[in-house]
Parts: sequence; structure tokens; C-alpha cells
Amino acid sequence: MKKAIVTTTIIVALIVSVGGSLWLKTRLNAQAVAEVAQEQKQEQPKSKYDVGPVDAGEILELVNTERARIGVAPLTSDENIHMSAQLKSDDMLAKGYKQHNIPGTDNWYSLEMANLMSKAGCHTVSENFYWADFESTSRDAFNWWMNSEPHRKAIQNPDYTKIGLGVSRSSDNSKTYAVQHFCISR
Repeated sequence: MKKAIVTTTIIVALIVSVGGSLWLKTRLNAQAVAEVAQEQKQEQPKSKYDVGPVDAGEILELVNTERARIGVAPLTSDENIHMSAQLKSDDMLAKGYKQHNIPGTDNWYSLEMANLMSKAGCHTVSENFYWADFESTSRDAFNWWMNSEPHRKAIQNPDYTKIGLGVSRSSDNSKTYAVQHFCISR
């Protein structure tokens, strides 16, 4: 009987010891993996899209990368459409509005913006806009559009062939407006 109690005690001690060792090894491995991941995260430089401020060229790259991902031809930047989008983002910043229609009108575009898009040969146009009340990045603007179905559909629309981008920031970078004008050419 005494031998059975000693044997049982040894078996229980071994099980507890092995179980404890496995638990400790698992915890140490998990901690080591977390430390390596943190080190790698710190070592990897941020993408240019993740460092502010918002940049029209970076947004165009992100848009065309998304279009390539889904097999849609890239958009080409058009200077006239760019000027139209820049006029709109400047107007939004100056007047502080966050809507498509220019305040006091029923129009998305001023006469000057409409003339620029007509000059670019657009017969159908649309607009995406983004605003932030903080210093934001190109990826912030792009992700905001991609997380909104109508904005994402405009970015992915294969009928659009041209784009113009305008970005406006307050002098202290606390407010940002970004505008995309899309164009279907005649």
C-alpha cells in the first residue's frame, strides 16, 4: 500500500511538473513571438502613404493600385480635372463645408470647375471628397473612401478613365480636404 501511494505521488508530481513545464514553455514562446513581432514592427519603415500629410500623387498611386488589383485600367491624371478638384478642395476649406453641393447653390461644381472638366473632354463626371479635423495621411483618405460603398465604386469604376485630385490643408495642418474628380471622356 505504501509503495502504491509513493508511486501515485511520483506520477502526480511528474504530471504536474511536465504540465507546468509545458505551460511555462508555451508562455515563454508566446512572449518571445510577441517581442519579435514588436521588434519587426519597429524596424519596418512606414510606407510613404502612412506618413502625412495627404498627397494627391500618393492618392493616385493608391487608387491605381486598387484598380490593378481588380483588373481595371489605371486612371490618368488630367491637368484640367486636377485644377477643378483643387478649386473644389480650396473652396471646401475656405468655406468649411462637407458636402458635394457648393453652399448656396444646387451644384457640385462652380462654372469654372465645369468649364475645366469640359475642356478635359469629360461627358460624365463624379466626385469623391474627404475631410479630416486632424493631421491625416494619404492612406487615411484612401481607406475612408474604400470603406464607403459609393466612394469605393467610383474608384473601381472601369468607365472612368481620367482623374484630378485636389488637396487643401489649414495652415496648422489640423484640417484637410481632399477631392477626387472622375471623368468619362467623350
